[in-house]
Amino acid sequence: MVLIIEAFKLIPPPLQKQTAIRLGIGAVFVVLLATLMIIVRYIYLWLPCAAAAVFYITSAFMLFKLCISGAYVAVSGVCQEAGFTAIKKRMKYIVLQTEDRRIQVSIHGRSKAIPSGTPIVLFISKNTPVYERDGLYLIYSYLAIEAQVKRKL
Repeated sequence: MVLIIEAFKLIPPPLQKQTAIRLGIGAVFVVLLATLMIIVRYIYLWLPCAAAAVFYITSAFMLFKLCISGAYVAVSGVCQEAGFTAIKKRMKYIVLQTEDRRIQVSIHGRSKAIPSGTPIVLFISKNTPVYERDGLYLIYSYLAIEAQVKRKL
């Protein structure tokens, strides 16, 4: 157990956060599953909780295994521009300028706006597909993203 905790501390903080979030959601579904199993004896009501718990816990351990084995790449760059949706003005994508490439990353989930010039570290799996279009590399999935946004006091 101590070995697992020490290995977890060696993972970069954004990947630690993603692993902890997935494991936490899985734990919530396990508690909900146990509660439903005690209260309701009907299997069709607690079966979705069991499936969600297995999914999130498996996802957390797969991410942990990927991080421990070093099968990820950290791409660092500076945000050049950000695209937003038309109606709700949510972030749709960002364009990173690395040393020699421009990379467009599709943002998933809710994310705060990242201003231009912000240093960004993007963690992707080694087998993430990367597409090229007009000299711009496109990435549609990532493990974690870290933006070093300067906070105003």
